[in-house]
This record gives sequence, C-alpha cells and structure tokens, in this order.
Amino acid sequence: MTTEIRLSPTEYEVLAEQAPIMIWRSAIDGQCDYFNATWLKFTGRAFHQECGDGWSKGVHPEDLERCLRTYREAFERREIFEMEYRLRRHDGEYRWMFDRGVPMRDARGDFSGYIGSCIDTTEWRARRTRGASTD
Repeated sequence: MTTEIRLSPTEYEVLAEQAPIMIWRSAIDGQCDYFNATWLKFTGRAFHQECGDGWSKGVHPEDLERCLRTYREAFERREIFEMEYRLRRHDGEYRWMFDRGVPMRDARGDFSGYIGSCIDTTEWRARRTRGASTD
C-alpha cells in the first residue's frame, strides 16, 4: 500500500533550499531566475549576481564556450542536457560540476523554462583518475 505524502509550500521551500545539491532554474527566455541557498553558499555570490547569465562568470574560461553552447542548444530543442564544467567556489578554487537540466512544463503542458541541478564531482573524478592509473 502506497501512501502519498503531501508537503506544504514551506516544506517544499526547505527541501529546495537545503538540498545537498545546487539547484537552478531558468525562465522561458533562457535567463536564470533562481539559485538555491546551496548554490549561493558554494559560489559565495549574492542572488542578484548570479541571475540572468551572471552565473557564467564563475565558469572556468576554458569551459565557458562549451558550457554555454550545450545549454543554448538544448534550450532551443527543449531537451534534457548533461554537461561537466569547472565552477569557481567561494574560495577561488575551481571545482568540477556535473550539471543536468530538464525542461519544465506548466499546467497546460507548455514549455516554461528549465530546472537543473549541479553536483560537485571533483573528488569523484580524482578517485576515478587514481583508480585508472593503478590498473
């Protein structure tokens, strides 16, 4: 027997803000309009600094063009995307991110932007590299 648990709007907000992953959202125009507290803590930047395309200022220069191209192409096609890039942490260190974005739909099923999540994979990548070199 499955029991459906309904969360209040406050509970949803707490989940999104305190989730152990970085969450972002973009509007139908492609500009980001939400970053959770985990994202802001990681970057050390204020919400208004990240909005729009401000978040891209933290992307490593070597990854920026590829990152933006991946995002824009998926956005135009309204498709799920996944990518890896380096993002500057609040202390100035670049950390590897795995970013996944999915199209959002409103109640009528119309496209309404994207929601995405980022996970810091730096340690995982280092372990994978060390493991591959010991084989």
